[in-house]
Amino acid sequence: MARDEEGEEDVERKQEFLQFRRTLDGMRAKEEGQQSKADEMKSQGNQFFQLGLYSQASMMYSEALELQPQNTVLWNNRAMAYLKQEMFHEALEDADHSLSLDQSKENIKAYWRRAQALFDLDRFEDAEDAASAGIAVQASNQHLSRVRRKAREAMALRRLCDVKWVGTMENGVEKKYTFSKDGEMCMTVVGHDLKATFDLSVECTPQSMVVKMKPVFGSGGAPPPPVPYLYKFEDDDQELWLCHPVGSNDLPTKFEGPGFSRLRRSQEPVAENFGSEPLEQRCLRYMREFNDILPVIPPQLPERPSEEEVSQEILMMQKVTKLKQRYGHEVHQRAMELAKGTCLAEGSEVELAEGLRERLVARKVIPGDCQVRGPSETAPPVGAATLAPKAEELAVKKGSLDTLSTLVRKICCS
Repeated sequence: MARDEEGEEDVERKQEFLQFRRTLDGMRAKEEGQQSKADEMKSQGNQFFQLGLYSQASMMYSEALELQPQNTVLWNNRAMAYLKQEMFHEALEDADHSLSLDQSKENIKAYWRRAQALFDLDRFEDAEDAASAGIAVQASNQHLSRVRRKAREAMALRRLCDVKWVGTMENGVEKKYTFSKDGEMCMTVVGHDLKATFDLSVECTPQSMVVKMKPVFGSGGAPPPPVPYLYKFEDDDQELWLCHPVGSNDLPTKFEGPGFSRLRRSQEPVAENFGSEPLEQRCLRYMREFNDILPVIPPQLPERPSEEEVSQEILMMQKVTKLKQRYGHEVHQRAMELAKGTCLAEGSEVELAEGLRERLVARKVIPGDCQVRGPSETAPPVGAATLAPKAEELAVKKGSLDTLSTLVRKICCS
């Protein structure tokens, strides 16, 4: 009990001494030509801060705050020193305390510190709200506008990236979009990738992005000009709406028209779990399904096929792509080996392998004189495909027989 009383007396004495220091410091500040001790510590803290000595700066601001606990400038300065040390929780506490003392425009830095601390804590929604609160007090504050923009971009990227978005074009061909947080974008049609970059614009509603296609290797032509897209998320972020202009370079104002796409979060097919089923049995079923998809003789398309004719061929290749995904790479490779060297097949494999070979030769996927190779020999590489610059145009562009033929070879062999 006596120790508790002594402890309470020590606390009281410290508080009395601290109050004496504060009173004395206030008297010094009122004297003409005199600088208060708190101001001296603040000045030292500022000097340390300018030298990049943020730990020492925060210590000086802390000592100054003991004398002037109602000084919002000191709370804001220490919050900034904490931000520089990546002490984001401490910076948030100081900014909150500063705002509890003054929420006027004169204390706008406290809004900025708070928004930045929340952003650095990955609390992007809260950071946006904090920045918006500050902008409501001072609309022209560029620091707050920057933090709010970064927060909105981070929220959009978190919803947009690390997932495949899948949709269907008007002709039934499947298309996929993927986005990465470093601004890279990929559009995929029938397993063929078209690379691009994207820049978000998040200050308007709905938000938009500018997509810039990358040059296609070996195409010999320049990429198309940048294309603006509207975008927004629907159905609890399970659906992504995109809309780009058609016949114009102007950003659309509504999600409608031929440039409008509704994409869903992908449920990617994975290779089936065949358990202990032997590879030979899986390969038999794979070749049977493969042969069912492809007719023995490919359709003879005219020099300028219609959109429907091109779409039917690409839809067929799409089925082949999904079949490969379902059975896995090992089964596909074995089937290709049997098709290239039917003498390797045995029993019921022979008829299926010959049927697959006949289809692949007819489509020039493998040469008609393809010979069986020994273990030390390798097959000649398949030529790389040449794509049109826009994924949406790949399946409908007339006169694209060379591209289509190359695409068939790539899908069947890879």
